[in-house]
Amino acid sequence: MENSLISLEHGNGGSEMQGFLQFYVGDFYRGNDWSNFTNDGATFPLSNGDHLCFTTDSYVVSPVKFPGGNIGHLAFSGTVNDLAVMGADPLGISLSLVLEEGFSRGELDEILSSIKTLSSQYKIPVVTGDTKVMEKGAIDKVVINTSGIGMAKRVLNESLKEGDKIIISGGIGEHGVALLSQRFDFQTEVVSDSKPLVEEMMAIRDAIKCAKDPTRGGISAALNEIAGEEGFEIEVWKERIPVKKAVQSATQLLGIDPFELANEGRIICFTSSEKSDLIVEKLRKFNSEACVIGEVKQKLKMGKVVLKTDLGSRVLVMPSGQIVPRIC
Repeated sequence: MENSLISLEHGNGGSEMQGFLQFYVGDFYRGNDWSNFTNDGATFPLSNGDHLCFTTDSYVVSPVKFPGGNIGHLAFSGTVNDLAVMGADPLGISLSLVLEEGFSRGELDEILSSIKTLSSQYKIPVVTGDTKVMEKGAIDKVVINTSGIGMAKRVLNESLKEGDKIIISGGIGEHGVALLSQRFDFQTEVVSDSKPLVEEMMAIRDAIKCAKDPTRGGISAALNEIAGEEGFEIEVWKERIPVKKAVQSATQLLGIDPFELANEGRIICFTSSEKSDLIVEKLRKFNSEACVIGEVKQKLKMGKVVLKTDLGSRVLVMPSGQIVPRIC
């Protein structure tokens, strides 16, 4: 690592990024009270038993506008969702912009309008921020950083058990395909699933053990992260995973695995077998495609994800290489 150069793979959500973060920030001083660092954020216990939750993310989408959203809609939703899947009620976010000299004021107005609309709709204020402008060519149009804080009565980090069920809240790959349709100029009916997941998480959080929003690296990365943290074999059933025909067609055209495409309005959650039907029922009030897609199997020294198909099984590995750069 010391003699290598930074590459696109180091920010794509796969195995290279995990190794990069572990190498550079894995031994940072974190104090005695902060915890849950692997959940796209961190938590701090308060004297009343609640937990302060904190998260941050940067967005470098190309193009900045796509069917179903734009970089502003994505940034607000992504940061709110990182808090929500931790079990938190979001209290506020920050908004920092890095703009390229010459960037269109009209495009900026559209981006900020999306953020204002979501902030008002979900009653989550933008409480602070910053703006920088770089010389033309120094960056590509706009980079957004958002951080968020929230409060949780219960942090969603309960240990898994053999037999627990895995649930997805809707079809996968839609954000990635919507964005790529603009990048590669092909026609599709698919729009991004980008949305805040506050209502969905409020409906189910008391009955689930843990949750993750499968963004960079898609469900492949999210499931492998959980399997690695918990040390279990996780089995998912390919035929159960909802993938729209238009998404399947686009990914076949582009030679991309839909399991590795970013999702910006989906939840993967784990619950006991007894509660799985209830969770699916609640999630189907928001999306009819919500369903059980797998279960937790045996405890292992090193966790792994197994994809079961009609023809057999294979290991679903952590994505690596250039998955799809600049998609979230």
